[in-house]
Amino acid sequence: MVPEINLLPNMERRKSNNLFIILGIILFAVLIIFISMQLISYKKDIAALTTEETQLAAERDVLNAQVSSTNQTENQGSLSSSVAFVESVSYPVSPLMDEVQSLLVDDTYLRDYQFDETGVILTVDFETMNDVSIFIGKLLNSSYFGDVKVEQISTFEPVDNTDETKGTNFDVQERYSATLNLSIDQTYLSTGGARR
Repeated sequence: MVPEINLLPNMERRKSNNLFIILGIILFAVLIIFISMQLISYKKDIAALTTEETQLAAERDVLNAQVSSTNQTENQGSLSSSVAFVESVSYPVSPLMDEVQSLLVDDTYLRDYQFDETGVILTVDFETMNDVSIFIGKLLNSSYFGDVKVEQISTFEPVDNTDETKGTNFDVQERYSATLNLSIDQTYLSTGGARR
C-alpha cells in the first residue's frame, strides 16, 4: 500500500483562504459604513439647504412687497406733491415773457429763463455794462416785477465761426452775461396787468 503524503497541512490552507474572505468582508463593511455616513451627512445638508431656501424665498417675498408698496407711495407722493406745486405756482407766464422781451435793450440776447414759485431767473447777454444797468433799471420800473437781484455777471468773447485766424483779435470786445433773479408781483400779474 502506498501512503498518502501531503506536505501542506489542511488547516493552514483554510486559514489563508479564510483570512482573505475576512479581510474582504471587513473592507466591504467599512465601505458600506462610509457610504451610509456620507448619505446621512448629505441628507442633513439637503435638509439645511431646503430650510435656508424657504427662508430666503420668504425674505424675498417680504422685500418685494416692501419695494412695491414703497414705489406706490413714492409715486402717489410725488404725483400729489407735483399737483400741489402746480396749483400753488400756477400763474400766466406769457405776460411776463412779453414784458421782459419789450424791456430788452438793443443788441441783447435772452439766453435762458427759468420759472419758480415766486420769480423768474433770466440769463441775458449784453454788449456793454451800461446796457446791463439800463435793463435792470427798466425791470425795476416794471409793474410786473417787485425786485431785481443780480446773481452773477461774467464776461465772454463772442465766437465768430467765419474767422479762421487763431490768436488774439484786438477788434473784438468782451460781452457781458448777467444772471438776474426777478421776483414777480403776484397781485399785478393776477389782475392781468392792471392795478386794483
